[in-house]
Amino acid sequence: MTRSFFAHVSHASRGILALVALTLVSGLLFHVQFPTRVWAQQLAENVTAKGPSASTEAPTTLSSNDIFLQLAASVGQAASAKRLVEYKLQNSPKDQERYWGIIDFNQPSTSKRLYIFDTVEKRVSSYYVAHGRASGENVAERFSNLAGSNSSSLGIYRTLGEYNGNHGRSLRLEGLEPTNSNALARAVVMHTADYVSENFIRQTGRLGRSQGCFAVERAVGDALINELKNGAYIIASKN
Repeated sequence: MTRSFFAHVSHASRGILALVALTLVSGLLFHVQFPTRVWAQQLAENVTAKGPSASTEAPTTLSSNDIFLQLAASVGQAASAKRLVEYKLQNSPKDQERYWGIIDFNQPSTSKRLYIFDTVEKRVSSYYVAHGRASGENVAERFSNLAGSNSSSLGIYRTLGEYNGNHGRSLRLEGLEPTNSNALARAVVMHTADYVSENFIRQTGRLGRSQGCFAVERAVGDALINELKNGAYIIASKN
């Protein structure tokens, strides 16, 4: 009986020890996990309160004006682009133009001096363009706003609609400054011509000349009119 009693006591002691050990382990796990859960919850609350970090914020979207200025600077036309954008902001600040044009009459006719800027594709394309026969030979030196002058006019233009004229499909231009205000009355337009080509340059050393219109190659006329018609800004400039 004594042996049975001690065996029972020993068995009970082992049970108590096991229970104590289990309690200690459970408590330890609780203390380890509880701070972790609290820390994780606090971190989530901090992130929510502060919002997304700077590294996840969406990049600032550039306006068509800014893209045009950047593209123009990349081809050495920053000054003309700046003047064109300043005019546009004063007169139609809410418009977001896709296409812009610059004609650089500092360059000879043998250079592709008509620059077209696409602010959606972020692309610059250059083309040959003729000047008026009274403005000079290979380089335009003289400019006029007078009817019958056969000269090119400097200044800012805005395109209007297209029409079919003596040179086929053509684009009307409205002169917006005192230096080109008679553009519509003079029928100064953008049209194509056979005398605007590399073959003509090889034969004569320059492009042919217009009566003041911005004549371009036949191969690109349709594309240019499609891009520029109905409201694009163009500037013809010379330092």
